[in-house]
Amino acid sequence: MAARSNQPKDEIVRTTGKILHKTSFLFILTAVALAGCSNEATLSSATTAEHAAEAAIKPVKTAKVATQAWAGAKTLTADVVPSLELNVVLKVDGDVKSVLKKRGEQVQKDDVIIELDNKDLLRQKQKLLYARASLEEQLSKAKKDWDDGILELTNNIAITQQSLDDANKQYNRILNDYDTGQATKDQKEQMESQVKPLKLNLQTLQQKLQTLQNTQPLAAIQYQLQANDIDLQDADVNLAYFEVKAPASGLLTEMPIEEGMTLARGQKIGVVQRQSPIKIRAEVTEADLPLVQGKPSLIFQTSDSPDTFEGKVTYLANTANTQTKTYSLELEAANENGRLKPGMRVQLLLAGGGEQQVIVVPTGSILREDGEPYVFILIGDHVEKRSVKLGRSKDDRTEITQGLKAGEVFIVSGQYQLKHMEKVAPGQ
Repeated sequence: MAARSNQPKDEIVRTTGKILHKTSFLFILTAVALAGCSNEATLSSATTAEHAAEAAIKPVKTAKVATQAWAGAKTLTADVVPSLELNVVLKVDGDVKSVLKKRGEQVQKDDVIIELDNKDLLRQKQKLLYARASLEEQLSKAKKDWDDGILELTNNIAITQQSLDDANKQYNRILNDYDTGQATKDQKEQMESQVKPLKLNLQTLQQKLQTLQNTQPLAAIQYQLQANDIDLQDADVNLAYFEVKAPASGLLTEMPIEEGMTLARGQKIGVVQRQSPIKIRAEVTEADLPLVQGKPSLIFQTSDSPDTFEGKVTYLANTANTQTKTYSLELEAANENGRLKPGMRVQLLLAGGGEQQVIVVPTGSILREDGEPYVFILIGDHVEKRSVKLGRSKDDRTEITQGLKAGEVFIVSGQYQLKHMEKVAPGQ
């Protein structure tokens, strides 16, 4: 042990240096290895993300929109709608007393549909009638008093006038006697004192008569009676509103009303649809417009019957709708038996047999949302959702009457999981 402790210092230093050198080298190698692992992990993560992104792009198969010859009649899908549709709207507040017509029943114009409780309004009308009777009594009494006043003044004027005439005759005789010396001055002055008050009294009575004749003591009561008449008329009109009537003849729909319900003025309680005649409404493309123009009527049929119907063309738009690029068409058809109902779809016959060049796509490429058909169109590396109008169908092919143009590319496979403007990987 003593010999080892006496080992030369130079040898110890050299040995320690070698150990430190090896340790440093190992540390550097370890750091490099760790850095390499980190870079490999980063590269691996980026590669995985790229693969995931590529995997998220859905593969689809596409085809070009093309036309083909289609033999058979050229038809156009149209909607059946009421020729007239009017809301049944309340004009007064009230509680439902009785329901006389049910939803789904045929009604004639002015048929009573429901009756509202009118007890309160009847009481108000009775009060108005009592008030009118009182006013008429007041008017009668006031008129009698006025007539009596006129009569009394007229009689007094006549009596006073007669007294004045008699006094004037005596006064004139006294004046003649006074001029001849047969009457004294006192007699003349005495007669003057009798004539003067009679004149004044006559003037007063005449002024009173004129004032009474010019006044209208009955006007206030007459105004009250006129106002009462208006209130009674309003009450009668409102009472009529408590019988809710059909505004037109037709089918009563949308009326969930029961007895005892409280309804408010302005509330819609139902709809009356006139279904005879019935209206047929369609949108005509520019390509089909020549097949409709100038025709006074068109033949159509329903999908559940081979029977045909004829509708009179009542309207064809002169210009296309700026949004749909189509022309509105309306027809009117007889419907006495009620076979055509609002909500149905019919096929209008635009042209007879023969071949037409039409756009046709595989039926399986057509999707629906809320019953409305659409397809996906390829725009670059994205898809666009496009609404379309359908025509005839045969085997696994369907005619597209609106929404697609020849040369456009549409999705024929893989479309069920797509969304609007989603990126795709197209293939053939």
